[in-house]
Amino acid sequence: PPILKLALIGGSTVKFKLATALVLTSLCAGPAFCTTISFAGGGSLGASHTFGSAPTTVTAYAFGGSGNLFGKSGGGTENGLGISDGGQNEITNSDFVQLDLTNITNPFSLSIGSTQNTEGFKLCFSSVLGTLGSCTDIPHPGSDPFSTASLTKPAGDQFVSIQADRGGNVLIDSLTTTTAATPEPSSLLLLGTGIVGAAGLIRRKFVV
Repeated sequence: PPILKLALIGGSTVKFKLATALVLTSLCAGPAFCTTISFAGGGSLGASHTFGSAPTTVTAYAFGGSGNLFGKSGGGTENGLGISDGGQNEITNSDFVQLDLTNITNPFSLSIGSTQNTEGFKLCFSSVLGTLGSCTDIPHPGSDPFSTASLTKPAGDQFVSIQADRGGNVLIDSLTTTTAATPEPSSLLLLGTGIVGAAGLIRRKFVV
């Protein structure tokens, strides 16, 4: 076909190869634009605790129960953030863990552990610390851990909370942001390497 013949001659071939190189380089740099904050481990953490590293940080708060957070690391899917109770140290239907998302960029997702596939929970957005706000119930997660779909903070809401359904116990395993304002230096280096390689390709094509 004509379009194929055009792609196979001199300059057009170089343009095709250059575009391919840039796309592959961008794909390699892509994962650097995601940050995952793990809440597992640490034991008793007090009434609040900050996770992650600047500028991507999340401060968690405990409400109800003992009023203290617990970073659990029990192996398998029993890992994540719960409420200290001297027993399972997980989130129940009588308490909740609230995360301050001020430093989190939309969109984001949460991983909820210890669901046993059938232990549901509520995911709530609020503009007020200590208040659940507007909640969505996920009664049958179907997997353990359960990963939410891509989430976006509603306008004006900076907090997201997790509370287990009646009879359930869950943990907040991790939070992943899917966008970052500034690429990491390693990503820029990788991108630069790809461009230099593509430039070399052009030079070899045209120098006889």
